[in-house]
Amino acid sequence: MSDPMSGKASIQNAMVHLLEQGSLSLPVLLLTEYKNIGLTEEKVCLIIQILHFQEKESKPFPTVSELEKRMSLSATQIVNGLQQLVQGGYLSIEEEINESGVRCERYSVRPLMQQLVSSFVIQNEEQATSSQQEEYKRIFIMFERELGRTLSPMEYERLSSWVDDDGHSLELIESALREAVFSGKVNFRYIDRILLEWQKNQVRTPEEAVEYSRKFRQKGMLYRDDEASQKKNSNFLFYNWVNQE
Repeated sequence: MSDPMSGKASIQNAMVHLLEQGSLSLPVLLLTEYKNIGLTEEKVCLIIQILHFQEKESKPFPTVSELEKRMSLSATQIVNGLQQLVQGGYLSIEEEINESGVRCERYSVRPLMQQLVSSFVIQNEEQATSSQQEEYKRIFIMFERELGRTLSPMEYERLSSWVDDDGHSLELIESALREAVFSGKVNFRYIDRILLEWQKNQVRTPEEAVEYSRKFRQKGMLYRDDEASQKKNSNFLFYNWVNQE
């Protein structure tokens, strides 16, 4: 009569042995980007088997027969799959000299890694572009709301040039619009002067813009349009664009 405890111990030892073999290192991008680069689950599984042979069994060029034993695919399907992976630029076959000095072949997944990275970069660029377009749209709507009308084509172009040509962030442009609203001078020429003044004084963030404005409002200088006030404070050069129309 067999000992149940002995059977359990054997199973536990077998499981421990499996765990001691470690895990297979797979690039996360393979799981997140394979669809975007045109791979199917079948092809991904074939690549994983190749990686396992290389990493865990030191077989850089597993045979079709070895792959067939691990997979539910037929030998013909595996051959076709390997050909498609090579022709599609996912795998390459390279020659190398092993430790015994024998020339042999190996599968290289470097082309696959390059495609995965390229796909990841493109996806992130598209997301960034989409996000920026949404921000542009939000700023355009904000300007139209404050102006009380639709922007002209030239105004659209000027707003875009503040970002593309002058290097102002959308957040800073929004802050300049708020400054213009505060002073009751909501027009592009005035906002342009604000942005130019901030640029000269290295104001780069909305927080710096708020602090810059606060300091000079404390001097009683800002947003005074009458000539007498301008002459009285002629020794102050701060925000001199405020009194220009």
